[in-house]
Amino acid sequence: MQIQREELIQRTERMRSVMHENNLDALIIYSDEYRSGNGTYFTNYKPINLIEESPQMLCLIGDLPPTLFIGRLNAYSAVKTVWIEDVRPIHRLDEFVPEVFNSIINTNARIGLIGDNLLPLSNYRVIERHLGDAEFVPCTNLLIELRQVKSDNEIALMRQAAEIDDEVLAGLLKKIHIGQTETQVAAEAEYIGRKMGADLGSATVVMSGPNTNFPAWRPSDRAIEAGDFVLVDFNPAVGNYCNDGGVTVLMPGASTEKADALAFGHKVIKEVIPLIQPNTVASTIYDMMLARLEPAGYADNFVPYAKGQRGVGHGVGLDVVEQPDLTLDSDFDLLPGMTLAIKLDLHGLTGGGFRIECVIAITESGVDPLNRLILSENDTFTIL
Repeated sequence: MQIQREELIQRTERMRSVMHENNLDALIIYSDEYRSGNGTYFTNYKPINLIEESPQMLCLIGDLPPTLFIGRLNAYSAVKTVWIEDVRPIHRLDEFVPEVFNSIINTNARIGLIGDNLLPLSNYRVIERHLGDAEFVPCTNLLIELRQVKSDNEIALMRQAAEIDDEVLAGLLKKIHIGQTETQVAAEAEYIGRKMGADLGSATVVMSGPNTNFPAWRPSDRAIEAGDFVLVDFNPAVGNYCNDGGVTVLMPGASTEKADALAFGHKVIKEVIPLIQPNTVASTIYDMMLARLEPAGYADNFVPYAKGQRGVGHGVGLDVVEQPDLTLDSDFDLLPGMTLAIKLDLHGLTGGGFRIECVIAITESGVDPLNRLILSENDTFTIL
């Protein structure tokens, strides 16, 4: 299953309507090779990264057909596969900008920038040089508002990715063993996921022992030891739509303190997720977690890690991590159609910390868990 051409065109025209409503003459929508969602949302093309600069820059100018700039090597396949007819290599941006923007050059146009935090200064300077009389208006929020509520087709793809993730994490419980390295655990996860037909939405996170004190970690050659927490955050993608599920495995030989903390974390996640309601303030998720963790003595292990970005979760979709953020300060309403990773991080425990994470869809009446493994198993299923 893929997002079909008709839905991609509808998204583009909806974006164009938003552009007109905000009195903008054009939009430049930029995404890079690691956070490709802004572009993929309209093209259903995800550039392959690492081999080159691999951006997508979609240009909507008035009511003209869209133009897509893309990395030179990716352009060969994009021109054959995307629905947009005008596809150009971005390394020739200086040559093409006058032609593409010809209708608004020297008109004091208002040009909206979406993804301006990702747009390289070198490319911006090329655009600015040719459109020097234009007013450039940062407006990434306009696309965030469109992307954060998913269609039925988007949620269906995300459900497939979640089912694969559940299979991967369940399979890892049978394979993780003392003496295995973090890199080997990541290899096992990626092998299972790839074999089931998934792409990788992001790099696989595996951290063990003292490395679980970090919020993120690239798998290393550290060998897993008896009693270790082993945190696995594997993020498969299907049809470019991602899942963000994670478990923490507790190896044999662990202390009672670690086992009790991990079991309690599972209990909290399983209690809080069914209580999430649509059209309520997002910060209630943090409040419900804290109300359970504080009496049990875990507030100091929770609060410092729930104050920054993605404290207790975040949006998930074409990017593994996308807006909105879920923290103690999130003041937006949870809307039907939002897809959110809900996570509980406890750190600073003796011997490290842990994360438990699964993705839900907000419905008209409550929540639809896309990941079901964590919610269906007992609280001790990851304690080996």
